[in-house]
Amino acid sequence: MERIITQLNMVGEAFVGLALPMLLTSIVLAGVVLLVESVLRARVRAGLRYWLVMCVLAYLVLLPLLSLSPPSTHWLAGSTAYADPTPAPASHKQAPARQISHVESLSAPLSQPATGQSGAGAPDVTDRVSEPSPLATDRERGLSQTTTAGVGEPPCHLTWQGAAFLLWLTGAAIMAGVLIGRALAACKRVDSSLAANHLMNDILIYCRKRMGIREPILLRVGEEGTMPVLCGLIRPVIVVPRNLAPTLGSRHLRDVLFHELAHVKRHDLWINLAQNILQVLYFYNPLLLVINAVIRRLREEAADETVLDTIGDADHSYAQRLADVATLATKPPTSSLNLIAVA
Repeated sequence: MERIITQLNMVGEAFVGLALPMLLTSIVLAGVVLLVESVLRARVRAGLRYWLVMCVLAYLVLLPLLSLSPPSTHWLAGSTAYADPTPAPASHKQAPARQISHVESLSAPLSQPATGQSGAGAPDVTDRVSEPSPLATDRERGLSQTTTAGVGEPPCHLTWQGAAFLLWLTGAAIMAGVLIGRALAACKRVDSSLAANHLMNDILIYCRKRMGIREPILLRVGEEGTMPVLCGLIRPVIVVPRNLAPTLGSRHLRDVLFHELAHVKRHDLWINLAQNILQVLYFYNPLLLVINAVIRRLREEAADETVLDTIGDADHSYAQRLADVATLATKPPTSSLNLIAVA
């Protein structure tokens, strides 16, 4: 048990030494980035502001990787590059010999036979030598105590660094469990949806050609009152509510498909996955929630810019049609902490 506590204290010390500076620097960086984004909101396109805010996530990813293998701060030159880096001092090598000789000198007089004794009554010299002298035993005990002086035992209590690491590990495990549960719920929602009809698939093929997407995209019909959603990292699937086309018409369906295909073209599903993983690892950072919310808002704006750059908006009603689709949603939206969904 003491060994486990010692390992936890060591890992906790390294964790605090890395997490605390990262927390402070990331808060400062996030504050500066959010301030710059708010100033540039009316002057710069959403796509550029999107990548500006993404710098905070890149910082959270790269800094721990760089800390695991820090660059060398010095280089060996000349013959010292091939020398033994840990030579033992000569005084340390000679110390045991001097101690042993001193002990032998103390016990040597005891090993001499008494003068004037001979025959059977004479003591055995070999027995006298093999028997340890009390003076020598006390001397050796004193030497062993002096050699171990100053060597402390591992602490038997958990330090605050170790406790902080345990709290982080528990919180990350809970967040990961919630993430996996909601990802399974999203997969279940896709599996329970129905396949789209031929007319809807023809509209999807037309939208794919206009957006320049060659990879296969599936279109399925979900429950009424839900928002359109894009799921799937390897093979994307678009799920639209059952009452979208019958209520609003094919023009609204086409704009929804354009918007979701823009997410596919921009690889937003993978970025959304990275956001959720970082949210699990850095759940203790309060500004990360704000950063993720800003990234999701900018991602939707950047997807609309991609659609308008591709197909244009002659009647200037694209945004209004998407707003009409949002009014059909009567159920609460899918939580942002989701593995594969981008609404």
